[in-house]
Amino acid sequence: MTISLPGGSRKGLTGLFKRKAVEKTSRPAAKKQLAGSDLAKLFDKQARTAKAVKPAKLSESEINASEQLSSMRGALYSKK
Repeated sequence: MTISLPGGSRKGLTGLFKRKAVEKTSRPAAKKQLAGSDLAKLFDKQARTAKAVKPAKLSESEINASEQLSSMRGALYSKK
């Protein structure tokens, strides 16, 4: 007669008697967290803030090249 013990078979008896790690979810101490630019200003008063970058538009040749690549990928992965 065998007795089935809880826990994985790889752990064996150590899985039964081992202390379980307590996982704590910690919240930040400050209510308002500083952004990177605000943090930089604490150390350097002349620190500049980064400006938002607008993405450039593709030219006609780049659009055509992208379409050709996508059609080649489609042909490569299509089922015959």
